[in-house]
Amino acid sequence: MKTILFRFEKENINYLECNINSGELTIGDKEKIILEPTENKWEKYNVVMGELLKIQLKYKADLLAFQSPGKYMWAIKDEEGFANSAILHLFCYHNKLELLELTPTTIREELKIPSKEFKLLLEAKKWEIISKYKIAKSDKLFDWLVFLSLLKDRLIFNEN
Repeated sequence: MKTILFRFEKENINYLECNINSGELTIGDKEKIILEPTENKWEKYNVVMGELLKIQLKYKADLLAFQSPGKYMWAIKDEEGFANSAILHLFCYHNKLELLELTPTTIREELKIPSKEFKLLLEAKKWEIISKYKIAKSDKLFDWLVFLSLLKDRLIFNEN
């Protein structure tokens, strides 16, 4: 299953290509797109949609995954994060792509484990990812890669 992990920032789109085959997670290209300044929101919408289309044509992903940045996620205070995730939702809807939001709460609920056990599992998985993929803990996509890794077996199971 080809997956693209996204992290949106104000004027950037960070993304990482991943593949999940037979329960194994492999990572591929990691890129950052710097969005050109636009004069209005409509132009920005078109730029983001155009970049998403280029990424999809290049990688032909089965699943897109994201988490909006910021501590006010889904609040009016986080207008930029809300707009970017809305654009991603719309893109996936129009292109019939599966979209997965990766947050600690949704992952813990999917795994059906208590908070304390989840924190221990998360910490162990972080060290596994750091050593296996040589990715820095400070990497902008690190947490999302950890979450995807925790779900990889379930994603393969749901695919079959």
